[in-house]
Amino acid sequence: MEHTDSAVPTPVTALLPAWRAEDFIQGTLDCLSAQTHPNFEVIVSVDLCDDGTAERCEAHAAGDPRFRVVHQTQRLGYAGNCNALLDLADSEYALFAFHDDILAPTYLEKTAAALDAAPDAVVSFSDVHLTDTDGSEEYWEFSVLEGETDPVRRGLAMLNEQNQWWVPNRGLFRLPLVRQIGGVKHHGAGEYSCDWPWLFHMSLLGRLVRVPEILCFKHYKPGSLSRSWRATQAQQLE
Repeated sequence: MEHTDSAVPTPVTALLPAWRAEDFIQGTLDCLSAQTHPNFEVIVSVDLCDDGTAERCEAHAAGDPRFRVVHQTQRLGYAGNCNALLDLADSEYALFAFHDDILAPTYLEKTAAALDAAPDAVVSFSDVHLTDTDGSEEYWEFSVLEGETDPVRRGLAMLNEQNQWWVPNRGLFRLPLVRQIGGVKHHGAGEYSCDWPWLFHMSLLGRLVRVPEILCFKHYKPGSLSRSWRATQAQQLE
């Protein structure tokens, strides 16, 4: 859906892929309800699982009409669940709101403003504070591409693992433009870092705009799906 009324804030859809998150997803649901951006909706896709994730999401949606919960009847996996959400979205801007991330109340407002101000940008994102399973903390930023207009240089920088390429994965992106990628794809290592080629392709489509403050707080949980993925060096490049 193309946004044409400049007097109305650009519509945003938060896409929440959920799976076995009963014990910690409430914080993510609450932070989305607290967003200050006035024109947004949340679509939650609960992948087939045997805990109370779906019930917790439904209970939250009952109190916030901006939420819609979809129940998958077969296991899609991470990439499949993300793609199911992309198929359901119909807004100018969208983002993946991961079930172990907490967004500051102004996250959508500030990232949407950054995209509004940069018509040649494909995604806007903030810095990230990580709390790992052992309680250790890290600060993540992806600043290497600030102001970079050359798609080749953007792509090469995105391929460098030392650049913390994963930070923009929490970013707000232009959905109609990003549809050219064809979704989140499996590769030689299955779902291991499958968001890396997704972000690489995104970097070829437009500039990446950083909001230089910590607005995203990531919390790895024991049993985290992404922590269970393994790959050889060769598989990472397939």
